[in-house]
Amino acid sequence: MTKKNASRTRTAAACFALSALLVGGSGLFAQQAPTQPDATVSGITKPSVHAKLGLNQLGVVLDLPVKEGDHVTKGQLLLQQDARQEQAALEAMELEANSNVRIEASKADADVKRIQLKRYQDLAAKGSSNPSEVEEAQVKVVYADAQTKLAELEQQQNKLKAKGQAVKVEQMKITSPVDGFVESIDVSVGEVTDPQRPCMSVVQNDPLWVEFYLPTTQSLKLKVGQPMDVKYDGEQQWSPAKLIYRAPVADAASGMQKLRLELKNAENKDTGLQVQVKLPAELGPAAAPNPANAAATASPAAPGDAGTR
Repeated sequence: MTKKNASRTRTAAACFALSALLVGGSGLFAQQAPTQPDATVSGITKPSVHAKLGLNQLGVVLDLPVKEGDHVTKGQLLLQQDARQEQAALEAMELEANSNVRIEASKADADVKRIQLKRYQDLAAKGSSNPSEVEEAQVKVVYADAQTKLAELEQQQNKLKAKGQAVKVEQMKITSPVDGFVESIDVSVGEVTDPQRPCMSVVQNDPLWVEFYLPTTQSLKLKVGQPMDVKYDGEQQWSPAKLIYRAPVADAASGMQKLRLELKNAENKDTGLQVQVKLPAELGPAAAPNPANAAATASPAAPGDAGTR
């Protein structure tokens, strides 16, 4: 082989090696290219039930068997007013409502009046009594029958009064409306409750709600019942949730609309925490709100916020 041919051979080999390197490198770069991150938006977890419980009458707190942070079940006693006087009144009303003494006395009196009427009628038939005495006896029978009906009516009224008193006694205690946790207690044993102020609040965190805002250009594409994914800040695991609410009135100033997800929370994690909501691919990345009005949707008093009650 001549020097010229050898030179050509080396040049060709070098070009081939360079081409292979470029092709391999491009494949390597393609494999290492970062994937497009999921489009997310920030949200806040809230209780699905936030009940502020109070009493509709003045009264002294007799018993307070729970404390803040306690787990409670539906129907569990949370607070009891001193109901001894009202309970005694209820027992008296029930005693009178269940008694037939007045009815029996009225019936007995009516029977006596009928016997008297029969006696006057017999005497009148023999000519020993005048017609006015018979008429008077007849009126007394009618009146006695009316008194019996009146006694029966009063018994029905007494039963209704007793039922109303039983409701009043029942309303002198607070029971939990849900399975949840006692968030706050604003009274103590021996204190007089104020009907215009709640005594305590109970929250239900399972399921919990996730509330977030999106521009109307994106929110209107979502449908109630649509599944979405949620994860807590600092965690990697996504959890399935379901869209249960889209505010019927959007905020015209910022162009944002409130949405709410329902998320199972078997672990009873605290609420009020920041989470990330994964948006469906067809929505694209979360659009930023109008900077001039962004504060409107970030505020707890954002338009359309009806609370978590």
